Amino acid sequence: MSQLVDIQAKGALDDKKRSAPLRPAWTLIVLWLGVAALAIPTLIENVQQNWSLDQGAQTPIVLAIGLWLLFRRWPAMRAAGAPPRGVASRGLAVGLWLATSVLYGLGRVGGQYLVESYALYGFLLIGVYALFGARGLKTGGFPLAYLVFALPIPFFISHALTTHLRLGITEATVQLFQVFGLAIVKDGLTLMVDQYQLSVEDACSGMNSLFSLSAIGLVYIYLRRPDRPFYYAVMLAPIVGLAIFGNFVRIAVVVLITHLFGDAVAQSLLHETVGFITFAVSLGGVIALDALTGPRRAPR
Repeated sequence: MSQLVDIQAKGALDDKKRSAPLRPAWTLIVLWLGVAALAIPTLIENVQQNWSLDQGAQTPIVLAIGLWLLFRRWPAMRAAGAPPRGVASRGLAVGLWLATSVLYGLGRVGGQYLVESYALYGFLLIGVYALFGARGLKTGGFPLAYLVFALPIPFFISHALTTHLRLGITEATVQLFQVFGLAIVKDGLTLMVDQYQLSVEDACSGMNSLFSLSAIGLVYIYLRRPDRPFYYAVMLAPIVGLAIFGNFVRIAVVVLITHLFGDAVAQSLLHETVGFITFAVSLGGVIALDALTGPRRAPR
């Protein structure tokens, strides 16, 4: 009799296993279709209005790194968190989802890709909260925060920062070369080197590479020193400073090339390859600073 009961229980369990995957499979299909319906139009708008310009050329790389970090952290987020169970928690998730949907719709109808992008990021945070709760958000804190670097910068912020950075870097370059007796004069954002005039454009101000270099520096720190959020916050200011210093070195090298070889050489392909100096100086500084001040333990 007991054997018959065991056989029946086993058969019922097998039937349950065969039928159980159907619902999750359809749920995942609907979920990913919804994600694609929201993300693809916004990504297309970013490609057309942001990524194709100098100011957003590095954004696809930053986005790819952020998604890779989130993919690596996803199992830990799932293991640490759980869906919100209380009425208040679920109501909060639903309310935020509705508000973000209205914001996304307004951005889509009004053709404001920046509003769409921030609303899409809001959907990501709300979705993680709905799946894994507050603990899941905390566990995936760095990858989720890192994806902010992939968002387009509002114009009033980028314009203000770009203007001040250009003025500061231009003034520092003039003071540097005047110490060595080079005939260089500044007129606003124009440098007059010998008989040549160099205009410090947005691409040389540090704004374009400031966010991307800062993001890459933070990823290096995160991979070297995991589970140290306070250390990331402490290192953020030096990383930003090193990114700005790298752009200063770039302008200084262009000025020196102009003085030695002329404007034609400085504005040729060599002007673009000098950008690698910015990256090398900035990332090298981050590595050296982490080696000197980082926690004294073996990296994981």
